[in-house]
Amino acid sequence: MDATAKLSARSTYSDALKRAKAALVALRAATLVSRSRPSRATPVPDFSPLATDLQMQNILMRRWNECEACLQVGAHLAATVMMGGLLEALFVARANKMSDKRPLFATKSTPIDGKTKKPLQLGDWTLRPYLDVGAELGWITKPGKDVGVVLRDYRNYIHPEKERAHGVTLNGHDAAMFWELTKSLSKQLLAT
Repeated sequence: MDATAKLSARSTYSDALKRAKAALVALRAATLVSRSRPSRATPVPDFSPLATDLQMQNILMRRWNECEACLQVGAHLAATVMMGGLLEALFVARANKMSDKRPLFATKSTPIDGKTKKPLQLGDWTLRPYLDVGAELGWITKPGKDVGVVLRDYRNYIHPEKERAHGVTLNGHDAAMFWELTKSLSKQLLAT
């Protein structure tokens, strides 16, 4: 405005517009960054009882934070997928904590290789066998396992064809319910 009263050069206006544009870009970036940070409604648990390895603890904390970030921005399917991944990682950590892994392979629900008729190696287990074996070994409750299977099924809507074929779209209420389940199963696994 000062420049208009003085008949300033075009470069004066151009410089002022560049500074204004840069300030708006910085303001927009600051706004987006502050919105993308999840509020810490649920503190990240101490994962050290399950994972003594600092790198694994950091992975588990990052997964927890990503679940919350997805919930905060309304990415309901992404949140559900991340929750399933977090739970699977917690089960893996719980199994790895065992010095004697024989009980894992002695349960009724131990997954069996269809060809060899022998138990699958731990590296080949998915969330479902971990839920089944975890419940059988008392790591989680039977109701926790039963509801965990539902989360596992909905996590599989990551496959677009399954989502299209079933006509299912997850909403915020669904994701919030799955988050409560994830937190509950996390507590159970940490307590064993």
